[in-house]
Amino acid sequence: MRSLNWRGGAIELAGAVNAVQGVEGYKPLTDEAITAAAPDFILMMDRGHNLDAANDELWAMPVLASTPAGQNQAVIRMDGIYLLGFGPRTGAAALELHNALYAGN
Repeated sequence: MRSLNWRGGAIELAGAVNAVQGVEGYKPLTDEAITAAAPDFILMMDRGHNLDAANDELWAMPVLASTPAGQNQAVIRMDGIYLLGFGPRTGAAALELHNALYAGN
């Protein structure tokens, strides 16, 4: 049995693939790496308290605007502890992410 880690585990549990491959931990990405990853969605942790970038700020960044996610303005925001905590709510969080990713498909 293969174990899931925090980096890609929640995304895999939701039935998706992390667009950024070969990066361990949280690291800044270059514009070239973002373009190469060509994400269909931007998954962000919702920190609340107006600390997050607004959607219009995200799509104002040329590198994000040039991706499939930017062209479709596809961003999903979820509470980080809920999504990455791997506690009793893991199944519900993975299902919620799955539903957000595949809504209408």
